[in-house]
Amino acid sequence: MAQISKEPRKIYGGNANLFSRPVIVVRVVSFTFRFGTIEQLRECIKYYQQKTRPSSRIAAKTIAVDLGQDWRRQRGWDVERWFERLPMYLLEEPKRQKVLKALCKALELAETGKL
Repeated sequence: MAQISKEPRKIYGGNANLFSRPVIVVRVVSFTFRFGTIEQLRECIKYYQQKTRPSSRIAAKTIAVDLGQDWRRQRGWDVERWFERLPMYLLEEPKRQKVLKALCKALELAETGKL
């Protein structure tokens, strides 16, 4: 059973924040997701809706659009995207379905203001 809540964000980027914005917290299958915005939650739902993952490689043109023409200096090989840091057990089919159901419920609650 998933636990969905909203908690105040006290630290942002390692620094204390005077204006604490709430964070959407979803606890499901022994993992805790934290989302600062609804857009992050939607992006995560879109990721978990895919049964088969595409390649994790990013085209150089796509990176150049996001980071500029000097992207090779800014982005090293050790940089990971948010979904590459997730534990692999969350991608097993029964757990993926539970995660997707909990994330969709959290999105519904956040959009209706009931969270």
